[in-house]
Amino acid sequence: MQAVVAGAVALFAPDLLNGRWWLVAIAAILAVGWAFLAFRQKEPEQWFPSESVTIRLVAGDLFEQNTSAMVGMTTTFDTEPGIIENKSVQGSLLRVVYDGSQTRLDIALTTALSGIGTVGVITKPGKQDIYPLGTVAVLPGQGTVRYYCVAYTSMDEHNRAKGTIRGILDSLDSVWDAADRHGNGEPICVPLLGQGQSRIPELTAEAAVRLIAFSFLLRTRRGRFSKELRIVVHPNEIGKVDYAEFQAFLRSLVAG
Repeated sequence: MQAVVAGAVALFAPDLLNGRWWLVAIAAILAVGWAFLAFRQKEPEQWFPSESVTIRLVAGDLFEQNTSAMVGMTTTFDTEPGIIENKSVQGSLLRVVYDGSQTRLDIALTTALSGIGTVGVITKPGKQDIYPLGTVAVLPGQGTVRYYCVAYTSMDEHNRAKGTIRGILDSLDSVWDAADRHGNGEPICVPLLGQGQSRIPELTAEAAVRLIAFSFLLRTRRGRFSKELRIVVHPNEIGKVDYAEFQAFLRSLVAG
């Protein structure tokens, strides 16, 4: 559109732009903005009529979604900064929800894990009691918000987190079950899994978002527990996911 206007001006009023470089600059800025809006990809979203649920992928902050969310932890539920990366989802939970108070977070986790038996002890810095893989500690947030802290990786003696695709699948199932028990059908947010300190080499970002969506949909078909899955990817990571490919994948899951 801007190119057409510029062409018309050049043809019918060639002297209009003489000495008016700022008009050219404004036109260029408008052209770039128009191109950005035109070519910006729409965030994938799919409605599944048979299950009455929506699956969305959004670029943003997990803790700005104002709804319940999954937070990945290890089987030792370590919380100490230095052991847990400050920029990780768990580090954000500590900073945003618990105002940086490790003591408050530890008390909440201890309360949530009471009654759940441990399966061993590991000698390492930090926490040493080991909980079963897939254990979920449900932490209360504001109103109906819940934080489903799930042990989906394990720590070794050097506090290096290790995970597997099988462990992620089992942990997602545990989170869906916990949301079924503690939620009220509200949306649930899940971050991009297996990409940080717990990196699983064979689990790319593309594979991770598909795995999360497929797991949610399968569990929903056994019993609806949430009206919406929101896969939240940090803006710095969103370039790793092809919107068009993921949208096509979601369409392929719609029951015929």
